[in-house]
Amino acid sequence: MKKFFKFLCMCLIMSMAESAHAALPTVKDTVIISAADNKPITLAKMAEGLVDYDVLFFGEFHDQDVLHELEYELLQQLYTIHGDKLVLSLEMFEADNQSVLDEYLAGKISEEDFLGKSRPWPRYKTDYRQLVEFAKEHNLPVIASNIPRFLASRLAKEGTLEDVEEQDKQYLPVRTYAPAGKYKEKFTAYMTKGQTPMRIPQARIDQVFAAQCIKDDKMAESIFYYWQNNQDKVIFHVNGCFHSDGHLGTVEKLEALNPALKVGVITPKDLPEAKSYMKTYASDKSDGEYIIYFPRVAKEQ
Repeated sequence: MKKFFKFLCMCLIMSMAESAHAALPTVKDTVIISAADNKPITLAKMAEGLVDYDVLFFGEFHDQDVLHELEYELLQQLYTIHGDKLVLSLEMFEADNQSVLDEYLAGKISEEDFLGKSRPWPRYKTDYRQLVEFAKEHNLPVIASNIPRFLASRLAKEGTLEDVEEQDKQYLPVRTYAPAGKYKEKFTAYMTKGQTPMRIPQARIDQVFAAQCIKDDKMAESIFYYWQNNQDKVIFHVNGCFHSDGHLGTVEKLEALNPALKVGVITPKDLPEAKSYMKTYASDKSDGEYIIYFPRVAKEQ
C-alpha cells in the first residue's frame, strides 16, 4: 500500500509539473502590432518591415522567457534576410570582455573558459546563450556593448569616476551626460515608486541616473563606432526596454551621434488576460515601431 501511495504521489507531482510547464506562454501567445499601420502582424512580417533599418533595438523585460524566445526567432529571421551583414549587440556583455567574447566566437577558447572570464549574467545559459551560439555557428560578430558594471556601480555609489584606474578609462564613453527631460522624469518616477524592487531615495536620484546614462552612452557609442567602420552591416541590439522605449536612453544617445541613422525599436507590453490590449495601444504605440504584447509570468524577486 505504501509503495502504491508513493507511486500516486509521484504521478501527481509529475502531472502538476507538466501542467505548469504547459501553461507557460509561448511565442504563439504574443501579439505583434506594427505601429505604422496599427495592425497585428507575424514575426516574419516584422522582420521584413525592419529590412531598411541600420540598427534594431529589441527591448526586453529580463525575466520573461517568452521574450527571449522571440529575440532568438527574430535573430534567425534577420539572418535569413541579411546573412553575414547581420551583427548582434548585447547589453549583457561589457566592453572589457570584448576580446574574450571574440576568442570564444572564433573557437579559440572553450565555453567554460569564456564564461569564467566574461562575467555572464546569472541566467545567461537559459536566456542569452542561444543568441551567442547562433552568432558563433554563423560567424556573426557580437558586440559587448555595455560599460563594465563595476564602473557604473562606482558612479552610482560615489557620484564620480575621476579616480578610475588608468587601465579602465578606455572602457568609458567618450562623452557622457545626464540631462533633465523626459527620460529623467520617467527614470525618477520608476525608481521612487513604492512597488519598485530597486526603489531609491530621492536624494540619490541624480547620481543613480548618471549611472543609468553612462550605460546608455557606452552602448550607443559601441554601436555607433562599430557601424561607422562597417556601414554595410545591420546591428541587432538587445537590451532592457527601459534603455530604448520611446527612442529614449540608448536610442536617443545613438541618434544624437548620427541623426541620419535609421533606428527601429521593438518594445514589449503586458497582454491583459482578456487580450484587450487596444485599450492601452494609443499610448503604447509611441514607444516603438513594433509593439509586442505578451502574457507576463510572475517571477520571484
